[in-house]
Amino acid sequence: MRFFKEREKHPLVIKNPALLIIDVQSYFFDKKSLAYLRGIENIFGNIEKLIKQFEEKGYPVISTLHVGGTDKMKKWWGNIVKDVEPYFKASYVIKKNTYDAFYNTELEEILEKKSVKDLVITGVMTHLCCETTARSGFVRGYNIVMVEDALWDKDEFYHFLSLKSLAHGFAVISSTEEVLCELE
Repeated sequence: MRFFKEREKHPLVIKNPALLIIDVQSYFFDKKSLAYLRGIENIFGNIEKLIKQFEEKGYPVISTLHVGGTDKMKKWWGNIVKDVEPYFKASYVIKKNTYDAFYNTELEEILEKKSVKDLVITGVMTHLCCETTARSGFVRGYNIVMVEDALWDKDEFYHFLSLKSLAHGFAVISSTEEVLCELE
């Protein structure tokens, strides 16, 4: 899946980034979980490559952990999130209870402290937490990069529509390899 038209207008440029790994936790990859996302393991290798490169360059790696919580979220998902840590180790772990990783968390404070300008987003689900966080980051002034092959959703339809929408006015859509090349 490519987004050439949008990419010609807004090329991939990464200067002072942070890697954000959204909600890669057993709630979504445990086959016994009600929220299991079939095939999520397909993004693990790409996220690992990105983590390695970001750590080698000294850039922050941040994982979020969706912990459920609010009444509004319980309406949609119940209160069955029991994860205590994300799948990938990170410099920072942010616990959140809404789709937006910025809302009522320390994410923006961490990004400001590290002088981050570019937020490289990976994780799950593309059309919910990843897209909401991308839009929230955009309105806060961050340049957003969505790594299409390091994001996962319940199906390709939601994944594609979310990325297509973000590419129209909020984010540059890129591949893992393109991000790795830009960081070199």
